[in-house]
Amino acid sequence: MSPTLPTLKLTYFNVSMRGEPARLALTIGGIPFEDERINGESWPALKSTTPFGQLPFLTVNGTTRVAQSGGILRYAGALANLYPCTDPLKAALVDQVVFHVDDISNAVYCTIHESDAAKKSLARKTLAESKWPQMFASLERVITQHSGGKWAVGDSMTVADIQIYVIVSLISSGLWDGIPTDLTEKYSKVHAIYKAVQSHPKVVEWEAAHKK
Repeated sequence: MSPTLPTLKLTYFNVSMRGEPARLALTIGGIPFEDERINGESWPALKSTTPFGQLPFLTVNGTTRVAQSGGILRYAGALANLYPCTDPLKAALVDQVVFHVDDISNAVYCTIHESDAAKKSLARKTLAESKWPQMFASLERVITQHSGGKWAVGDSMTVADIQIYVIVSLISSGLWDGIPTDLTEKYSKVHAIYKAVQSHPKVVEWEAAHKK
């Protein structure tokens, strides 16, 4: 490993969701990292040792722990040349996409642990028929304004594209009952970004190695 690169260990559950964008950014950038996946049995003992009692967190050089998925993703993107560190405006445009997709993701994540089946069904119905269509339409519009053609911001892949890829992958997988798997397909630019990231050779290799 290059002496200029830190030693990295990314700790998250054995699912995609909040940890996957950083995993993919490091993978696409060819940045070595340890992909530590925590199961439900070991989580209670680990929880009190994490910065905020949450996953993911990134351990850098064995000592420094970085929490919060957005901060981890930007750091991973900077290492992988997938974040515009020297262009503050472009960085802000990337961030707005990342944060908006976080809002999209959070809207469904908050339904996962709903124990009342009727409440969960209604929440998912509202999400699929109203809230998400509005949010994806906004995302499509912003991409149209700032895309250089193939990608969400400018003319090269950034962590914004990876963030889009992960949420579209989760939706299309059928993971969430009540959410149509083709919900995002009518948003042509969003779907094109999903397909472009999906076809990246390192993403193809990653997905093949991590099929459930």
